[in-house]
Amino acid sequence: MLRGKRNRIIADCDIGLTEDWYPVDLEPETASAWPRTLAGELGLSGDVKERLVERLGTVQETMRRMPSHLTTAVWIPDPSTGDVASILGLGLVQLADDQGPETYLESLAADEGRRELGVEFQNVQTWTAPVEAGLAVGAYNLIAHTDLGEETTVEERTVIGVFPPRSKEMVECIFTAQSLNSYDDIIQQTMGLVATIEVALERG
Repeated sequence: MLRGKRNRIIADCDIGLTEDWYPVDLEPETASAWPRTLAGELGLSGDVKERLVERLGTVQETMRRMPSHLTTAVWIPDPSTGDVASILGLGLVQLADDQGPETYLESLAADEGRRELGVEFQNVQTWTAPVEAGLAVGAYNLIAHTDLGEETTVEERTVIGVFPPRSKEMVECIFTAQSLNSYDDIIQQTMGLVATIEVALERG
């Protein structure tokens, strides 16, 4: 449980992503042109450009099925590969009276060994760390995906919640690597980005 009365809401939130992260356009009026526009701005042409355009379109379709409160960005550290290295989904989550850092940590740790159709959590590591915006509570997930008739693929992910003091809301960040080589150290690198989060609180 959070100590002290919660009487604040998050009026504004920002994360200091590096220049090789790009916001994903999900607006109906402009989204269809965004993949090709971004690939062009990155100076790509030919097959590499088409590869990235296709990849960005897939990201858009995936994120459209996610909760509408999520803000999404893609990490493209080396555009010449035509690949997206990682996807970030960031959103605000309303907290119930009995929810806080401790219960969030418990829910993240509970994924250890979890299995459901086509999905197995092979490794879960959890931690807590203070950051400027509040207490960060995170988990590293190594997840095996087995689709019918296809080879097993392994996904790296970090899920990190930030709890500003006395806030009725938390900031949740989900970083999904697109290959096991995307990050040198996914925990350290994604926590470095989470540490840049700034929130503006107001009474609510």
